[in-house]
Amino acid sequence: MRDRIVKKYRQIKNSDRGVSLPLVAGMFVLLLGMAAFAIDLGWLYLNGTRLQRAADSSALAGVVFLPQDPANVAAKAVDGANANGWNIGTVNGSSVGSGPDELTWTALSDNKLQIELESTVPTFFLKVLGMNQFDISRTATAQYIKPVPLGSPANCIGIGQAVTGAGLASSAASSWTHCNNYPQNFWGAINGRETDKHHGDPYAVSCGFNCSGSNPEYDPNYYHAIEVPAGKSWVDLYIYDAGFYDRSGFAETGDQDSLSNTSPGGTHMTFTIYEPDSTPLIPEDNSTVVSCSIGSGSGTVNSGQYESTLKNRWYRMCRINNPVNGIYVLRTQNGGSSIGGNNSFSYLAAANSQSPPVRIYAINSMSIFTNAPTGQATVYIAEVDPVHANKTLELRFFDPGEGNGNAYMTVVPPPGVSGYSCSWTATDQTSSSNPTSGSGCSIQTTASGNARFNGEWITMQISIPPSYTCSSDCFWKMDLDLNTAHDRTTWEARVIGNPVALVPNP
Repeated sequence: MRDRIVKKYRQIKNSDRGVSLPLVAGMFVLLLGMAAFAIDLGWLYLNGTRLQRAADSSALAGVVFLPQDPANVAAKAVDGANANGWNIGTVNGSSVGSGPDELTWTALSDNKLQIELESTVPTFFLKVLGMNQFDISRTATAQYIKPVPLGSPANCIGIGQAVTGAGLASSAASSWTHCNNYPQNFWGAINGRETDKHHGDPYAVSCGFNCSGSNPEYDPNYYHAIEVPAGKSWVDLYIYDAGFYDRSGFAETGDQDSLSNTSPGGTHMTFTIYEPDSTPLIPEDNSTVVSCSIGSGSGTVNSGQYESTLKNRWYRMCRINNPVNGIYVLRTQNGGSSIGGNNSFSYLAAANSQSPPVRIYAINSMSIFTNAPTGQATVYIAEVDPVHANKTLELRFFDPGEGNGNAYMTVVPPPGVSGYSCSWTATDQTSSSNPTSGSGCSIQTTASGNARFNGEWITMQISIPPSYTCSSDCFWKMDLDLNTAHDRTTWEARVIGNPVALVPNP
Protein backbone atom coordinates (compact mmCIF):
# COMPACT_ATOMS: atom_id res chain seq x y z
CA MET A 1 0.00 0.00 0.00
CA ARG A 2 2.75 2.38 0.95
CA ASP A 3 4.68 1.56 -2.20
CA ARG A 4 1.70 2.48 -4.36
CA ILE A 5 1.33 5.89 -2.63
CA VAL A 6 5.02 6.72 -3.04
CA LYS A 7 4.90 5.71 -6.69
CA LYS A 8 1.85 7.90 -7.30
CA TYR A 9 3.50 10.87 -5.59
CA ARG A 10 6.57 10.49 -7.77
CA GLN A 11 4.42 10.38 -10.88
CA ILE A 12 2.64 13.62 -9.87
CA LYS A 13 5.93 15.28 -8.97
CA ASN A 14 7.53 14.33 -12.23
CA SER A 15 4.52 15.69 -14.19
CA ASP A 16 5.04 19.30 -12.74
CA ARG A 17 8.52 19.66 -14.12
CA GLY A 18 8.80 22.67 -16.59
CA VAL A 19 5.56 24.30 -15.48
CA SER A 20 7.41 27.48 -14.35
CA LEU A 21 9.25 27.91 -17.66
CA PRO A 22 6.35 29.47 -19.57
CA LEU A 23 5.68 31.71 -16.59
CA VAL A 24 9.29 32.90 -16.45
CA ALA A 25 9.31 33.40 -20.21
CA GLY A 26 6.13 35.46 -20.01
CA MET A 27 7.53 37.58 -17.23
CA PHE A 28 10.70 38.11 -19.22
CA VAL A 29 8.72 39.33 -22.23
CA LEU A 30 6.72 41.63 -19.98
CA LEU A 31 9.83 43.04 -18.35
CA LEU A 32 11.46 43.47 -21.72
CA GLY A 33 8.40 45.36 -22.97
CA MET A 34 8.41 47.59 -19.89
CA ALA A 35 12.10 48.29 -20.35
CA ALA A 36 11.53 49.10 -24.00
CA PHE A 37 8.64 51.39 -23.05
CA ALA A 38 10.81 53.10 -20.41
CA ILE A 39 13.61 53.65 -22.90
CA ASP A 40 11.26 55.13 -25.50
CA LEU A 41 9.48 57.19 -22.84
CA GLY A 42 12.82 58.60 -21.67
CA TRP A 43 13.73 59.32 -25.30
CA LEU A 44 10.41 61.11 -25.74
CA TYR A 45 10.94 63.13 -22.55
CA LEU A 46 14.47 64.09 -23.62
CA ASN A 47 13.27 65.34 -27.00
CA GLY A 48 10.33 67.17 -25.43
CA THR A 49 12.80 69.02 -23.21
CA ARG A 50 15.00 69.80 -26.21
CA LEU A 51 12.01 71.06 -28.17
CA GLN A 52 10.90 73.26 -25.25
CA ARG A 53 14.37 74.73 -25.03
CA ALA A 54 14.25 75.49 -28.76
CA ALA A 55 10.81 77.09 -28.44
CA ASP A 56 12.11 79.28 -25.61
CA SER A 57 15.10 80.35 -27.70
CA SER A 58 12.91 81.07 -30.71
CA ALA A 59 10.52 83.24 -28.73
CA LEU A 60 13.33 85.24 -27.12
CA ALA A 61 15.11 85.72 -30.46
CA GLY A 62 12.04 86.83 -32.41
CA VAL A 63 10.05 88.97 -29.98
CA VAL A 64 12.32 92.03 -30.15
CA PHE A 65 11.36 92.54 -33.82
CA LEU A 66 7.67 93.03 -33.07
CA PRO A 67 5.58 94.68 -34.32
CA GLN A 68 7.04 96.30 -37.43
CA ASP A 69 9.49 93.65 -38.71
CA PRO A 70 7.62 90.34 -39.17
CA ALA A 71 10.24 89.02 -41.58
CA ASN A 72 12.89 89.16 -38.89
CA VAL A 73 10.47 87.76 -36.31
CA ALA A 74 10.21 84.62 -38.42
CA ALA A 75 13.88 84.51 -39.45
CA LYS A 76 15.26 84.91 -35.93
CA ALA A 77 12.73 82.44 -34.50
CA VAL A 78 13.86 79.86 -37.06
CA ASP A 79 17.50 80.57 -36.21
CA GLY A 80 16.73 80.03 -32.52
CA ALA A 81 15.15 76.64 -33.20
CA ASN A 82 17.82 75.44 -35.61
CA ALA A 83 20.60 76.49 -33.25
CA ASN A 84 19.13 74.02 -30.75
CA GLY A 85 19.40 71.05 -33.09
CA TRP A 86 16.10 71.17 -34.99
CA ASN A 87 15.52 71.68 -38.69
CA ILE A 88 12.61 74.01 -39.43
CA GLY A 89 11.04 73.48 -42.83
CA THR A 90 7.69 75.25 -42.36
CA VAL A 91 6.79 78.59 -40.76
CA ASN A 92 3.11 79.41 -40.29
CA GLY A 93 2.24 76.89 -42.97
CA SER A 94 4.70 78.20 -45.58
CA SER A 95 7.77 76.28 -46.68
CA VAL A 96 11.11 77.81 -45.72
CA GLY A 97 13.36 74.78 -46.16
CA SER A 98 13.56 71.03 -46.47
CA GLY A 99 13.50 70.23 -42.75
CA PRO A 100 10.69 68.14 -41.20
CA ASP A 101 9.99 70.42 -38.23
CA GLU A 102 7.29 73.11 -38.08
CA LEU A 103 7.20 76.52 -36.42
CA THR A 104 4.14 78.68 -35.84
CA TRP A 105 4.44 82.19 -34.42
CA THR A 106 1.69 84.48 -33.19
CA ALA A 107 1.99 88.11 -32.08
CA LEU A 108 -0.15 88.23 -28.93
CA SER A 109 0.50 91.98 -28.71
CA ASP A 110 3.00 94.45 -30.11
CA ASN A 111 5.62 93.24 -27.61
CA LYS A 112 4.61 89.64 -26.87
CA LEU A 113 5.34 86.65 -29.11
CA GLN A 114 4.15 83.06 -28.86
CA ILE A 115 6.06 80.25 -30.59
CA GLU A 116 4.82 76.69 -31.16
CA LEU A 117 7.25 74.05 -32.43
CA GLU A 118 6.10 70.67 -33.77
CA SER A 119 8.24 67.65 -34.61
CA THR A 120 8.17 63.85 -34.79
CA VAL A 121 10.35 61.60 -32.64
CA PRO A 122 11.12 58.05 -33.88
CA THR A 123 10.83 55.17 -31.42
CA PHE A 124 13.21 52.28 -30.77
CA PHE A 125 11.61 49.20 -29.22
CA LEU A 126 8.00 50.29 -29.51
CA LYS A 127 8.16 49.66 -33.24
CA VAL A 128 7.36 46.02 -32.49
CA LEU A 129 4.03 47.24 -31.12
CA GLY A 130 3.35 49.31 -34.23
CA MET A 131 4.35 52.67 -32.71
CA ASN A 132 6.98 54.02 -35.09
CA GLN A 133 7.04 57.65 -33.92
CA PHE A 134 5.58 60.23 -31.55
CA ASP A 135 4.24 63.65 -32.61
CA ILE A 136 5.33 66.26 -30.07
CA SER A 137 4.81 70.03 -29.75
CA ARG A 138 5.97 72.68 -27.31
CA THR A 139 4.93 76.32 -26.80
CA ALA A 140 6.80 79.32 -25.40
CA THR A 141 5.85 82.98 -24.97
CA ALA A 142 8.31 85.84 -24.67
CA GLN A 143 7.79 89.52 -23.98
CA TYR A 144 10.10 92.48 -24.31
CA ILE A 145 9.72 95.41 -21.98
CA LYS A 146 9.03 98.65 -23.79
CA PRO A 147 10.78 101.83 -22.74
CA VAL A 148 9.28 102.97 -19.46
CA PRO A 149 6.83 105.70 -20.54
CA LEU A 150 7.67 108.98 -18.82
CA GLY A 151 5.54 112.04 -18.25
CA SER A 152 2.22 111.24 -19.88
CA PRO A 153 -0.41 108.53 -20.30
CA ALA A 154 -2.07 110.52 -23.11
CA ASN A 155 -1.54 111.71 -26.67
CA CYS A 156 0.25 114.86 -25.48
CA ILE A 157 3.11 115.80 -23.18
CA GLY A 158 4.40 118.97 -21.60
CA ILE A 159 0.98 120.52 -21.27
CA GLY A 160 1.67 123.49 -19.02
CA GLN A 161 -1.03 125.61 -17.41
CA ALA A 162 -1.07 128.27 -20.14
CA VAL A 163 -1.54 125.99 -23.17
CA THR A 164 -4.54 126.82 -25.35
CA GLY A 165 -5.98 125.24 -28.49
CA ALA A 166 -4.82 128.09 -30.71
CA GLY A 167 -3.48 126.84 -34.02
CA LEU A 168 -5.09 123.40 -33.94
CA ALA A 169 -7.04 122.30 -37.00
CA SER A 170 -10.67 121.21 -36.53
CA SER A 171 -9.56 117.62 -37.27
CA ALA A 172 -7.58 117.70 -34.00
CA ALA A 173 -10.57 118.62 -31.81
CA SER A 174 -11.20 115.14 -30.41
CA SER A 175 -7.48 114.63 -29.82
CA TRP A 176 -7.26 117.92 -27.91
CA THR A 177 -10.25 116.89 -25.79
CA HIS A 178 -8.58 113.58 -24.97
CA CYS A 179 -5.35 115.37 -24.02
CA ASN A 180 -7.17 117.67 -21.60
CA ASN A 181 -8.43 114.67 -19.63
CA TYR A 182 -4.88 114.25 -18.28
CA PRO A 183 -3.60 117.40 -16.53
CA GLN A 184 0.20 117.43 -16.56
CA ASN A 185 1.28 120.67 -14.86
CA PHE A 186 4.63 121.00 -16.62
CA TRP A 187 6.26 122.01 -19.90
CA GLY A 188 8.76 120.06 -21.92
CA ALA A 189 12.04 121.96 -21.75
CA ILE A 190 15.63 122.12 -22.94
CA ASN A 191 18.41 124.56 -22.08
CA GLY A 192 20.81 126.20 -24.46
CA ARG A 193 24.32 124.83 -24.70
CA GLU A 194 25.98 127.73 -22.87
CA THR A 195 23.71 127.55 -19.80
CA ASP A 196 24.91 127.03 -16.23
CA LYS A 197 24.31 123.38 -15.33
CA HIS A 198 22.75 124.55 -12.05
CA HIS A 199 19.66 125.56 -14.05
CA GLY A 200 18.20 122.06 -14.13
CA ASP A 201 19.41 120.48 -17.39
CA PRO A 202 22.28 118.00 -16.87
CA TYR A 203 22.64 116.93 -20.48
CA ALA A 204 21.90 119.60 -23.09
CA VAL A 205 24.41 122.11 -21.71
CA SER A 206 27.97 121.81 -22.94
CA CYS A 207 29.51 123.70 -20.04
CA GLY A 208 29.62 122.64 -16.40
CA PHE A 209 28.56 124.30 -13.17
CA ASN A 210 28.69 128.12 -13.34
CA CYS A 211 29.29 127.43 -17.07
CA SER A 212 32.98 126.81 -16.55
CA GLY A 213 34.78 123.84 -18.02
CA SER A 214 33.06 121.07 -19.96
CA ASN A 215 30.07 118.94 -19.02
CA PRO A 216 30.93 115.21 -18.94
CA GLU A 217 27.22 114.33 -19.26
CA TYR A 218 26.73 116.49 -22.38
CA ASP A 219 24.15 115.26 -24.89
CA PRO A 220 22.08 117.87 -26.80
CA ASN A 221 19.21 115.44 -27.54
CA TYR A 222 16.01 114.42 -25.77
CA TYR A 223 13.71 111.77 -27.20
CA HIS A 224 9.97 111.10 -27.16
CA ALA A 225 8.06 108.05 -28.35
CA ILE A 226 4.99 108.45 -30.52
CA GLU A 227 3.27 105.08 -30.11
CA VAL A 228 0.80 104.48 -32.94
CA PRO A 229 -1.77 101.66 -32.65
CA ALA A 230 -2.78 99.66 -35.69
CA GLY A 231 -5.59 100.92 -37.90
CA LYS A 232 -4.88 104.66 -38.00
CA SER A 233 -5.30 106.37 -41.36
CA TRP A 234 -3.32 109.48 -40.35
CA VAL A 235 -1.43 111.03 -37.47
CA ASP A 236 -0.62 114.73 -37.11
CA LEU A 237 2.23 115.94 -34.90
CA TYR A 238 1.78 119.39 -33.36
CA ILE A 239 4.32 121.46 -31.40
CA TYR A 240 3.24 124.31 -29.13
CA ASP A 241 5.51 127.36 -28.89
CA ALA A 242 8.30 125.59 -30.73
CA GLY A 243 10.82 128.45 -30.75
CA PHE A 244 12.59 130.41 -28.03
CA TYR A 245 10.69 133.63 -27.20
CA ASP A 246 11.94 135.38 -24.08
CA ARG A 247 9.35 136.02 -21.37
CA SER A 248 9.57 138.08 -18.23
CA GLY A 249 8.71 136.66 -14.83
CA PHE A 250 8.37 133.08 -16.09
CA ALA A 251 5.04 133.90 -17.77
CA GLU A 252 3.35 131.60 -20.30
CA THR A 253 5.92 128.92 -21.23
CA GLY A 254 8.56 130.58 -19.07
CA ASP A 255 11.27 130.92 -21.74
CA GLN A 256 14.15 132.75 -20.08
CA ASP A 257 17.24 134.36 -21.55
CA SER A 258 18.61 136.20 -18.53
CA LEU A 259 19.78 133.24 -16.41
CA SER A 260 22.79 133.56 -14.12
CA ASN A 261 26.20 132.43 -15.40
CA THR A 262 24.64 131.87 -18.82
CA SER A 263 25.41 133.23 -22.28
CA PRO A 264 22.56 135.38 -23.66
CA GLY A 265 20.74 134.84 -26.93
CA GLY A 266 18.23 132.01 -26.45
CA THR A 267 18.71 128.53 -27.83
CA HIS A 268 17.97 127.38 -31.37
CA MET A 269 15.72 124.32 -31.74
CA THR A 270 15.69 121.35 -34.13
CA PHE A 271 12.91 118.75 -34.26
CA THR A 272 13.29 115.44 -36.13
CA ILE A 273 10.90 112.48 -36.42
CA TYR A 274 12.17 108.98 -37.16
CA GLU A 275 10.33 106.02 -38.65
CA PRO A 276 9.67 102.96 -36.45
CA ASP A 277 12.14 100.10 -36.37
CA SER A 278 13.00 97.25 -34.04
CA THR A 279 15.23 99.42 -31.81
CA PRO A 280 13.22 102.46 -30.66
CA LEU A 281 15.82 103.21 -28.00
CA ILE A 282 18.45 103.69 -30.72
CA PRO A 283 16.87 106.25 -33.08
CA GLU A 284 20.15 107.09 -34.80
CA ASP A 285 19.69 104.10 -37.13
CA ASN A 286 16.10 104.98 -38.09
CA SER A 287 15.02 106.66 -41.31
CA THR A 288 13.60 110.16 -40.91
CA VAL A 289 10.01 111.06 -41.77
CA VAL A 290 10.80 113.41 -44.63
CA SER A 291 7.41 115.14 -44.59
CA CYS A 292 8.00 116.63 -41.12
CA SER A 293 9.41 120.16 -40.97
CA ILE A 294 9.03 123.63 -39.48
CA GLY A 295 9.33 127.01 -41.16
CA SER A 296 11.60 126.75 -44.17
CA GLY A 297 11.50 122.94 -44.09
CA SER A 298 14.66 122.20 -42.18
CA GLY A 299 12.99 121.36 -38.87
CA THR A 300 15.10 124.07 -37.21
CA VAL A 301 13.80 127.21 -35.49
CA ASN A 302 16.40 129.81 -34.53
CA SER A 303 15.97 131.92 -31.42
CA GLY A 304 13.08 134.36 -31.93
CA GLN A 305 12.31 133.05 -35.43
CA TYR A 306 8.73 132.64 -36.77
CA GLU A 307 7.30 134.33 -33.67
CA SER A 308 3.99 135.28 -35.30
CA THR A 309 3.51 131.68 -36.46
CA LEU A 310 4.76 129.71 -33.46
CA LYS A 311 4.56 131.76 -30.26
CA ASN A 312 1.73 130.64 -27.96
CA ARG A 313 0.31 128.51 -30.77
CA TRP A 314 0.24 124.94 -32.00
CA TYR A 315 2.04 124.29 -35.25
CA ARG A 316 1.44 121.13 -37.28
CA MET A 317 4.87 119.78 -38.06
CA CYS A 318 3.59 117.05 -40.34
CA ARG A 319 0.86 114.56 -41.21
CA ILE A 320 1.87 110.90 -41.45
CA ASN A 321 -0.57 109.11 -43.74
CA ASN A 322 -1.26 105.41 -43.17
CA PRO A 323 1.24 105.17 -40.30
CA VAL A 324 2.56 101.76 -39.36
CA ASN A 325 1.83 100.20 -36.00
CA GLY A 326 4.89 100.95 -33.90
CA ILE A 327 6.93 103.63 -32.17
CA TYR A 328 7.94 106.75 -34.09
CA VAL A 329 10.74 108.61 -32.34
CA LEU A 330 10.80 112.40 -31.94
CA ARG A 331 14.17 114.00 -31.26
CA THR A 332 14.38 117.43 -29.62
CA GLN A 333 17.78 119.08 -30.03
CA ASN A 334 19.23 122.42 -29.05
CA GLY A 335 21.65 124.32 -31.26
CA GLY A 336 23.74 127.41 -31.69
CA SER A 337 27.12 128.21 -30.21
CA SER A 338 27.72 130.55 -27.28
CA ILE A 339 24.02 130.97 -26.50
CA GLY A 340 22.03 129.78 -23.52
CA GLY A 341 18.63 130.18 -21.91
CA ASN A 342 15.69 127.86 -21.29
CA ASN A 343 13.06 126.97 -23.91
CA SER A 344 9.75 125.29 -23.06
CA PHE A 345 7.21 123.66 -25.39
CA SER A 346 4.48 121.00 -25.72
CA TYR A 347 3.72 118.10 -28.07
CA LEU A 348 0.36 116.73 -29.28
CA ALA A 349 -0.25 113.70 -31.52
CA ALA A 350 -3.64 113.97 -33.21
CA ALA A 351 -5.22 111.11 -35.15
CA ASN A 352 -8.35 110.26 -37.10
CA SER A 353 -9.76 108.36 -34.10
CA GLN A 354 -9.19 108.01 -30.36
CA SER A 355 -10.08 104.32 -30.10
CA PRO A 356 -7.44 103.58 -29.06
CA PRO A 357 -5.57 106.89 -28.92
CA VAL A 358 -2.04 107.53 -30.09
CA ARG A 359 0.35 107.94 -27.16
CA ILE A 360 3.32 110.24 -26.74
CA TYR A 361 5.78 110.03 -23.87
CA ALA A 362 9.41 110.71 -23.01
CA ILE A 363 12.04 107.98 -23.44
CA ASN A 364 14.82 107.48 -20.89
CA SER A 365 14.72 111.02 -19.51
CA MET A 366 12.49 114.08 -19.54
CA SER A 367 13.58 117.63 -18.99
CA ILE A 368 10.74 119.77 -17.67
CA PHE A 369 9.75 123.18 -16.34
CA THR A 370 6.92 123.68 -13.85
CA ASN A 371 5.34 127.11 -13.50
CA ALA A 372 1.85 126.31 -12.25
CA PRO A 373 -0.21 129.19 -10.78
CA THR A 374 0.41 127.70 -7.33
CA GLY A 375 3.38 125.85 -5.94
CA GLN A 376 1.47 122.57 -5.68
CA ALA A 377 1.12 120.15 -8.56
CA THR A 378 0.98 116.44 -9.35
CA VAL A 379 3.14 115.29 -12.23
CA TYR A 380 3.23 111.93 -14.04
CA ILE A 381 6.60 110.24 -13.62
CA ALA A 382 6.67 106.67 -14.97
CA GLU A 383 4.19 104.02 -16.09
CA VAL A 384 5.04 100.66 -14.52
CA ASP A 385 3.04 97.67 -15.75
CA PRO A 386 2.22 94.64 -13.52
CA VAL A 387 4.83 92.61 -15.41
CA HIS A 388 7.39 94.43 -13.25
CA ALA A 389 6.08 93.03 -9.96
CA ASN A 390 8.87 92.15 -7.52
CA LYS A 391 11.42 94.28 -9.39
CA THR A 392 13.00 97.62 -8.53
CA LEU A 393 11.88 100.95 -9.96
CA GLU A 394 14.76 103.41 -10.08
CA LEU A 395 13.93 107.11 -10.35
CA ARG A 396 16.51 109.87 -10.80
CA PHE A 397 15.91 113.58 -10.30
CA PHE A 398 18.39 116.30 -11.22
CA ASP A 399 18.35 119.62 -9.38
CA PRO A 400 14.82 118.94 -8.07
CA GLY A 401 12.23 120.78 -6.06
CA GLU A 402 13.63 124.28 -5.65
CA GLY A 403 11.29 126.85 -4.16
CA ASN A 404 10.83 129.59 -1.59
CA GLY A 405 10.44 128.63 2.03
CA ASN A 406 10.17 124.87 2.49
CA ALA A 407 9.62 122.56 -0.50
CA TYR A 408 8.91 118.85 -0.73
CA MET A 409 8.48 116.18 -3.37
CA THR A 410 6.70 112.90 -2.71
CA VAL A 411 6.53 109.84 -4.98
CA VAL A 412 3.01 108.39 -5.08
CA PRO A 413 2.12 104.90 -6.42
CA PRO A 414 -0.86 104.02 -8.64
CA PRO A 415 -4.22 103.78 -6.88
CA GLY A 416 -4.57 100.80 -4.55
CA VAL A 417 -0.87 99.86 -4.50
CA SER A 418 0.68 99.10 -1.11
CA GLY A 419 3.63 97.15 0.25
CA TYR A 420 6.32 99.21 -1.51
CA SER A 421 9.26 101.00 0.09
CA CYS A 422 11.61 103.81 -0.97
CA SER A 423 15.20 104.72 -0.28
CA TRP A 424 17.37 107.38 -1.87
CA THR A 425 20.89 108.73 -2.25
CA ALA A 426 22.16 112.06 -3.55
CA THR A 427 25.38 112.92 -5.38
CA ASP A 428 27.05 115.80 -3.61
CA GLN A 429 28.41 117.43 -6.77
CA THR A 430 28.51 120.89 -5.20
CA SER A 431 30.34 119.76 -2.03
CA SER A 432 27.53 120.98 0.19
CA SER A 433 26.67 119.73 3.66
CA ASN A 434 23.15 118.71 2.67
CA PRO A 435 21.89 115.13 3.21
CA THR A 436 23.15 112.45 0.83
CA SER A 437 20.83 109.57 1.68
CA GLY A 438 17.54 108.74 3.34
CA SER A 439 14.53 106.45 3.43
CA GLY A 440 10.90 107.08 2.60
CA CYS A 441 9.18 108.34 -0.54
CA SER A 442 9.03 112.01 0.51
CA ILE A 443 12.08 114.30 0.35
CA GLN A 444 12.43 117.87 1.58
CA THR A 445 14.21 119.58 -1.30
CA THR A 446 14.33 123.14 0.02
CA ALA A 447 14.69 124.32 3.63
CA SER A 448 13.90 127.94 4.47
CA GLY A 449 14.53 128.95 0.88
CA ASN A 450 17.85 127.10 0.61
CA ALA A 451 17.97 124.44 -2.11
CA ARG A 452 19.32 121.21 -0.65
CA PHE A 453 20.13 119.49 -3.97
CA ASN A 454 21.13 122.33 -6.27
CA GLY A 455 22.90 120.77 -9.25
CA GLU A 456 22.75 117.29 -7.75
CA TRP A 457 21.24 113.96 -8.75
CA ILE A 458 18.88 112.17 -6.38
CA THR A 459 18.50 108.45 -7.08
CA MET A 460 15.47 106.79 -5.50
CA GLN A 461 14.95 103.04 -5.55
CA ILE A 462 11.45 101.68 -4.99
CA SER A 463 10.86 98.01 -4.26
CA ILE A 464 7.82 96.94 -6.27
CA PRO A 465 5.88 94.38 -4.21
CA PRO A 466 5.31 90.84 -5.54
CA SER A 467 1.55 91.47 -5.41
CA TYR A 468 1.84 94.63 -7.51
CA THR A 469 -1.05 95.16 -9.91
CA CYS A 470 -2.79 98.05 -11.63
CA SER A 471 -5.48 98.39 -14.26
CA SER A 472 -6.35 101.64 -16.04
CA ASP A 473 -3.78 103.79 -14.20
CA CYS A 474 -0.29 102.35 -13.76
CA PHE A 475 1.53 105.67 -13.41
CA TRP A 476 3.73 106.52 -10.47
CA LYS A 477 3.38 110.24 -9.84
CA MET A 478 5.15 113.05 -8.06
CA ASP A 479 3.36 115.38 -5.66
CA LEU A 480 5.21 118.70 -5.67
CA ASP A 481 4.83 121.21 -2.85
CA LEU A 482 7.30 123.89 -3.87
CA ASN A 483 5.84 126.94 -2.13
CA THR A 484 6.62 128.68 -5.40
CA ALA A 485 5.51 127.61 -8.85
CA HIS A 486 8.82 127.61 -10.72
CA ASP A 487 11.17 124.65 -10.97
CA ARG A 488 13.47 123.53 -13.77
CA THR A 489 14.51 119.89 -13.43
CA THR A 490 15.22 116.64 -15.31
CA TRP A 491 13.84 113.22 -14.37
CA GLU A 492 14.63 109.65 -15.39
CA ALA A 493 13.12 106.24 -14.72
CA ARG A 494 14.00 102.63 -15.39
CA VAL A 495 12.99 99.23 -14.09
CA ILE A 496 15.95 97.12 -13.02
CA GLY A 497 15.55 93.65 -14.50
CA ASN A 498 15.74 91.62 -17.70
CA PRO A 499 14.19 93.63 -20.59
CA VAL A 500 13.41 90.45 -22.56
CA ALA A 501 11.97 87.47 -20.72
CA LEU A 502 9.81 84.39 -21.01
CA VAL A 503 6.31 84.77 -19.60
CA PRO A 504 3.56 82.21 -18.89
CA ASN A 505 1.67 80.94 -21.93
CA PRO A 506 -1.86 82.31 -22.13
